[in-house]
Amino acid sequence: MSAQPQWDDTAPSLRAVAVPASGASEESDRNTARIVSVIALASIAAGAINIAVAATIKGADAQTLAFFGVVGVAQVGWGLLALVWAPRWWLLLGALGNAVVVATWLVSRTVGLPIGQYAHHVLPVGFTDSLATILAAVTVIGAAVLVVRGSGAARAAARVRNFALAAAVLIGVLGLTGVLSQTHAFSSSGGGGGQNAPAAPSGGNGGGGGSAGGYGY
Repeated sequence: MSAQPQWDDTAPSLRAVAVPASGASEESDRNTARIVSVIALASIAAGAINIAVAATIKGADAQTLAFFGVVGVAQVGWGLLALVWAPRWWLLLGALGNAVVVATWLVSRTVGLPIGQYAHHVLPVGFTDSLATILAAVTVIGAAVLVVRGSGAARAAARVRNFALAAAVLIGVLGLTGVLSQTHAFSSSGGGGGQNAPAAPSGGNGGGGGSAGGYGY
């Protein structure tokens, strides 16, 4: 006769199951790629609008023309490269560069720029300039968030292809609207700088009320 020892435990032992961290990390990388895709496309759209401004303004001084041309090319170039390669320092560069553009617009529409053809004169707010500034601000905010998080992305658009395609359609329509608005205003005004060009400052350029002819937006 034998008795089963009391310390025998036939119940299955419970083991801690480790949750793989790779899934969460992959999702975080995809979110980063989505943000990079959006801000890159927003920068490209803003740059396209500014290039259209540089191509249509007439009568502007060399400083104004250079501003829109250089800013537009820089925004498009930064966005195209960010779609395929966006380390942290590149994101920081994009955030700072577009922040300067946004700040310039804010100053010109509130207290007036300290230098240039329309120094110390507050310029009017229009559709084209507002749209380009909003797109630049989106780039600033998104890039700044990623820089703070220490995130970067390589081949962002390829990693979230469907999302990037949808974003490209939406942002592309906005950018195209801005470009067409600028070119249409230029053609309808006979090359005078567009419907959003400010009136000539009182006491300058022959008095107020006329078209300033060539500021840009």
